[in-house]
Amino acid sequence: MICLRCQHENSPDSIFCDECGNRLETACPQCGEPNRWSAKYCKICGQAIHRAEMGSAGTAQRVPSPDTYLPKHLAEKILASPGALEGERKQVTVLFADIRESTRLIDGRDPEDAQKMIDPVLHLMMESVHRYEGTVNQVLGDGIMALFGAPLAHEDHALRACYAALAMQEEMRRHRRQVGDLDDLGLQIGIGLNSGEVVVRSIGNDLNIDYSALGQTTHLAARMQELAGGGVILMTTASLREVEGFVEVKSLGAVQAKGVSRPIDVYELVGVTSARTRLHAAVIRGLTPFVGRKTEIDTFNKFLEKSAAGRGQILSLVGEPGMGKSRLVYEFMHSHVPQDWLVLEAPSVSYGKATPYFPVIELLRRYFEIGEASGDESIREKVVEHILTLDEMLKPAIAPILALLGVLPDRQEAGSHPTQGPWQNIVESINRFHDMEPQQRRRTTLDALKRLMIRESQKQPLLLVFEDLHWIDNETQAFLDNLVESLPMARTLLLVNYRPGYVHN
Repeated sequence: MICLRCQHENSPDSIFCDECGNRLETACPQCGEPNRWSAKYCKICGQAIHRAEMGSAGTAQRVPSPDTYLPKHLAEKILASPGALEGERKQVTVLFADIRESTRLIDGRDPEDAQKMIDPVLHLMMESVHRYEGTVNQVLGDGIMALFGAPLAHEDHALRACYAALAMQEEMRRHRRQVGDLDDLGLQIGIGLNSGEVVVRSIGNDLNIDYSALGQTTHLAARMQELAGGGVILMTTASLREVEGFVEVKSLGAVQAKGVSRPIDVYELVGVTSARTRLHAAVIRGLTPFVGRKTEIDTFNKFLEKSAAGRGQILSLVGEPGMGKSRLVYEFMHSHVPQDWLVLEAPSVSYGKATPYFPVIELLRRYFEIGEASGDESIREKVVEHILTLDEMLKPAIAPILALLGVLPDRQEAGSHPTQGPWQNIVESINRFHDMEPQQRRRTTLDALKRLMIRESQKQPLLLVFEDLHWIDNETQAFLDNLVESLPMARTLLLVNYRPGYVHN
């Protein structure tokens, strides 16, 4: 029996992998009975479980079962987390998501065809949860239950849950386009969120997690999901209090939920604001007066003068959480930078390490003035026009920039553009980028980012702000290391802040 996590071969009667401890059984989606991976049908109820598909090499390949799959990096983080394996109370956000009217959608279908419809949706749900370090602790046939804040404790658990829910709906829309499901009554998911206290009863080494909720935490999240229509995310007041200022919601008023004695206030999550940090959210509500810090402001002004003269500088602010680093950076940016400077901010977030180039992508979206609702073609046009206007020698940078923004066209789509004028060379560079090996792509991307920033600084002085470096991913760190090499001759001030413990080059 081959383990799907590490590919180690185990004896036929194994329940757990000898090499990595992964569970080698999967629960029947109909009755919950544990069955061997090799089983095609449940030994109790006869429900279809798996169907092996032959790969190009003639070996059987299967998608990991939703109820046993956990990304390796997240599993290691959970098992290494102090106290994560002990029973304790934790503040969490519970997320329920399921396919709306799944019974109607699979009615009359062959069980294997039904599974092929349901499984991809379950996996995109789980991938969205794992992206923000949530844990899927139950797979409920056509849906999932996930927790944010346990077993990995996160102070921003509610915000992570909101981002995961929005990502889930976006991935679902993309999936529907890919399978040609444009029917309003087709595949859609409803999501419910609620925040509160739970108890982690036990976590085994196989990461099968048993949670018991205190009070109505889980109950209300499930009720929100039941009330949510297809493509809708509903949340309670308890969750909204945790994320106010970070997300956009629409009040649905007081709603009577099943099993709840009194009506509860329900909100529909419709999007996110531009705020990425608590300070950004506080700015929306209004800041208290800023006083003092004269020494820091004088230092900042001196660094500005040197950078404007063509001697690029790095200014680092180091301090424990709550010491005012972000407020000081905000005052620098909004009160002391001359008008002829271009200011680009690249905020880091606690969940950003799992996303390569996360702060850089945020910086690029600000640089090219890309809104949340911008379509792929609109983004491409903005990037191409801006870069060619800045310097036509930067044409090779267009493809990696488009790739970072998630709008790089494939060969066929790129070839559909008129081949006259600038697009001729752009299409060629896009095709070359597609042909590159991963390491070559990485080098090309890092070089494109540096060249773009350096060339922009020749046009106007540039202030690059990277906050919370202790949360940045490896690719963003590589970009900064690469950029620093060219700073001495650039009109650029790199302003960063971080907590003690972060080590920079």
